[in-house]
Amino acid sequence: MAFIEELDKQFLGLDADAGSAQNWLARLKAEAEFAGRLAEHKADKTTEWQALILEALAEARKAWTSGSTVQQAVEAAEVKLAPIGAVAKEYTIHCVGHAHIDMNWQWDWPETVATTNDTFLTVDKLMNETPSFTFSQDQTSIYQLMKDYLPELTETVKRRVAEGRWEVTSNQWVEGDKNLASGEIICRHLLYTKRFFKAEYGLDYDAVKLDYEPDTFGHAITVPTLLADAGVRWYYFCRGGRGPQLFWWQAKDGSRVLAFDDNKQWYMGVLDASVARFVLEFEAEYGPKDYLWAYGVGNHGGGPTRKDVASALEMDSWPLFPNVKFSTYKAFYTAAEQQLKEIPVVDQELNYVFEGCYTSESNIKYANRKGECYLVEAEACAALGSKLCGTPYPAAGLRLGWQHTMFNQFHDILPGSGVRSTYR
Repeated sequence: MAFIEELDKQFLGLDADAGSAQNWLARLKAEAEFAGRLAEHKADKTTEWQALILEALAEARKAWTSGSTVQQAVEAAEVKLAPIGAVAKEYTIHCVGHAHIDMNWQWDWPETVATTNDTFLTVDKLMNETPSFTFSQDQTSIYQLMKDYLPELTETVKRRVAEGRWEVTSNQWVEGDKNLASGEIICRHLLYTKRFFKAEYGLDYDAVKLDYEPDTFGHAITVPTLLADAGVRWYYFCRGGRGPQLFWWQAKDGSRVLAFDDNKQWYMGVLDASVARFVLEFEAEYGPKDYLWAYGVGNHGGGPTRKDVASALEMDSWPLFPNVKFSTYKAFYTAAEQQLKEIPVVDQELNYVFEGCYTSESNIKYANRKGECYLVEAEACAALGSKLCGTPYPAAGLRLGWQHTMFNQFHDILPGSGVRSTYR
């Protein structure tokens, strides 16, 4: 009988009452499944470890049915499987909590402000309750929103950033479309974002190495050049991938960024035993023993839940499971870079997933192009007027114009997937 069938047989008919006993049984199942995959992964240990796993489970089953508690049976199995546990702990799952907040989608701007407020107040409470909990948030527009409407919350976030528990992952004003936006305005996203966080949060211009685009519908081939020239090294996305989960995304001039395609589990994951299901195949294909798991309720905000936090802490304590750590995107990409073997190079666009999204709502596309062009013309005229005629340079007005135009490139605005009030 195949190993997996034998593994299933050991749990057949084993049920526990709700509560602690049920949790211990679920723990043993998750550990046994990971141990089994690890045994297959380590070819020189496969036979030995598979036999050890089945023996430990058989003893646990016998102990439980003979009167031992579920906890006692599980702990005895874990002790017997300690050699496998030592190898399991060589792997780390970086659990990165975030909140996907659509600037506009099926709601209007006041609701976006309220969602941001509620989400981040919850995050702050979770940080108070769990000292090891960390959080990551992108989109400069969200931080500008807090500055404009939620000054007390801004001070809270600044304190968390200074503590190192709140990771800023913004290199663009919004999670914007990368096809309809011009190269000039993508550069402005980078410039205005770096200026904002330098002025408001004291972050160095090159502090954030990640362009975080989980829900963007398409990615032009020019993007790696623009990012690399701005000191950005990493890219995260979920839509439009070409197959590899981890790869060098290369532009036509040879510029590269290290890209992670999260389409296997998406960017709004939950924290349960499924976090370990891709760890070993990721190492086999790309090299790192570190894996990224983004989690948190999203679209309308929400972020990590107390259940997520409790689950991560619990799984990290399991001796036959990878390390499950509250982490950051920076920690994952840094670790991955140091362990890479030869990985694929993708030198083409990563495009698009929704038929019709680049033809619907043509009015917003027309307005976007006019905005981009007029702003460049206005800057040129203002520079000439300042130098030749002494006319005051309208820096504040131009800055606001760029911010509005960048905001409207959000992936549910410019491509045409928002509700009517978005375009009104």
